[in-house]
Amino acid sequence: MKRILTIAALLLSAASALAAPMKARVIQPLFAQDRPGLDKSFEWTIKALDKCKPGLDIIVLPEFSEVPGATPDPADFLKIAREYGPVLLNACSETARRCKALVFVGCIDTGCEVPRNATFVYDREGNLIGKYYKEHLTAGEWKKYGLDKSTNMEWTKPLMMDIEGVRYAFLTCYDFYFYENYSNIARWKPDVIIGCSHQRSDPFRALDIINSFCAYNTGAYLVRASVSMGRRSKLGGCSCVVAPSGRILGNLRSRVRWMDVTFDPKEKYLKPAGYGNPPAMHSEYIEIGRRPWKYRPGGSAICPPLAEMPEDRIRFHSNDLGELGAAVANGAQEISFDLDPSGDWEGKLDGILRKLSCHAIMDIHVNGSGWDDDALKRLCGLVFDFDAVGHTIFTVADDAVRGRLSEQSPGIPCR
Repeated sequence: MKRILTIAALLLSAASALAAPMKARVIQPLFAQDRPGLDKSFEWTIKALDKCKPGLDIIVLPEFSEVPGATPDPADFLKIAREYGPVLLNACSETARRCKALVFVGCIDTGCEVPRNATFVYDREGNLIGKYYKEHLTAGEWKKYGLDKSTNMEWTKPLMMDIEGVRYAFLTCYDFYFYENYSNIARWKPDVIIGCSHQRSDPFRALDIINSFCAYNTGAYLVRASVSMGRRSKLGGCSCVVAPSGRILGNLRSRVRWMDVTFDPKEKYLKPAGYGNPPAMHSEYIEIGRRPWKYRPGGSAICPPLAEMPEDRIRFHSNDLGELGAAVANGAQEISFDLDPSGDWEGKLDGILRKLSCHAIMDIHVNGSGWDDDALKRLCGLVFDFDAVGHTIFTVADDAVRGRLSEQSPGIPCR
């Protein structure tokens, strides 16, 4: 381990010596409360882009930059996005070309079959070179506005873009709250994380914690742009640049303006690794001791919960763990098996959960009438312990058992 960390530290030092400082600008418009204010805020954003001059390396704008305000009628959201989106993207392309800067902007991709929440990336010549699609859509985005959530429902590796020797990763607004993703992003060794946000409800202190935590755990500089909720507001805003050490290099709080921060993207923060080991990045130090089998189910084999599974899913029934595992490996989306109160139901259920929890929907057939309250409590407890509540159904033949089981675990459908 000591040899590995020593080599990593030397490589990071060499990379930093070859790097050049970059100047990043984050632009923070006002979140408007009505349509006239929205139009005015959009005009402000376009003028802010017009005022960008050569000498900048990175320009970052918020999520939904083409719709910087409230739209009580959901239909208006996409209507405005289709009207203002092309205007904004053209302005971003022109700004990138004029300033010889990279431009990152949150905007709805209306060119898809179903509109998607995207971060558009323009190179220094104004060419569109990539898009990041938000990985954690809020319920309002897909239920209220009809945005595409299909990319949220399957495994993907983090998007990394290598531009001019600097590696960029991406997070959009709600993505910032899923800390378990930070360690995965860190594996790819990003230099800069671009955060296009529309966060409007968290207080400054919470946002400072989240943003510093993100930079510290990924080992990257965070360049984040959001919206102001008003010059006197203590909520939202906080467009910022944060160093890998977690130190906030600049923060707009609630100001409606832009801010420039210069940093070296290859300058990493190395922390003491303990026990005589050389300094290391936080993510490397943690990765050595990580114990994923002790935490919540995760990874590409995990399936969506019951609430998001199609009704016509592939089902398979067996009481043999090997057969159930083979069925899941071959595409079964739901498995079912029997539990009998007179047998070793607890050992059987523990074995199945230990290997297959959240890999498929589990329809647990609770057979017979000889279940006492303590056994039903242990049954529900096992499902909870393995974090499988959202992936479980109980099928119970006895009416009395079904009623008592429903009381024990109201979060699990009991039929």
